[in-house]
Amino acid sequence: MKKGQLQARDREALGRYGLDSSKLSGAGEMAFEPGEFLVRQGEILTCLYIVTMGTAKVCINAHNGKNLIICYYVSSGILGDAELMQSDRSAFTTVAAVSPLRLIAIPLAGNEAYCRGNLAFMNSIAASLSEKLISSAAARAASALYTSEERLCAYILMAEHNGVFSDVLTEVAQSVGMSYRHVFRVINTLRRDGVIEKNASGYKILDRELLRKRASD
Repeated sequence: MKKGQLQARDREALGRYGLDSSKLSGAGEMAFEPGEFLVRQGEILTCLYIVTMGTAKVCINAHNGKNLIICYYVSSGILGDAELMQSDRSAFTTVAAVSPLRLIAIPLAGNEAYCRGNLAFMNSIAASLSEKLISSAAARAASALYTSEERLCAYILMAEHNGVFSDVLTEVAQSVGMSYRHVFRVINTLRRDGVIEKNASGYKILDRELLRKRASD
């Protein structure tokens, strides 16, 4: 993880959320490499984050050690919005970078009053929470209504980076509600049908359109 000063692009991004960088105390740019954690569930959240580039994996950790992937942020979005609206600042989720990730970090200490008093920013928070609620409802519906192959294909499309899917299959199985053996069987079917192929980085998508069809679009 690397820290830096706000750049012109960051000030422009803050402006899109109604925030004036000159009124923020201690805000800066942070960069994470794939696999690095921004925050872990249960830790006290000290910053709000605005994603400006890359993909972050957000998951809830169950008591039995399993994970549930609930959302992906690609080049935009707010992290820490739910915690901002609660008195308990313990992080609800674990967040890790999937690709090179760049964010704006806004310390809550010294900035909370300004953020809460900023109507444009609070409207952005409301929109962000609304999107997450809709995504959560859609994920529950997909789990109940779609076949295991459809769920896995949709997950591959969501998680791929630059045309390559490289998630750990045991974690994927937990996330889409399948056994590892079943995930492996579906992966092999997709390879046999020319949808994906194995390479050194993971699985390269060869036929994105067919993959979309198998994910029921």
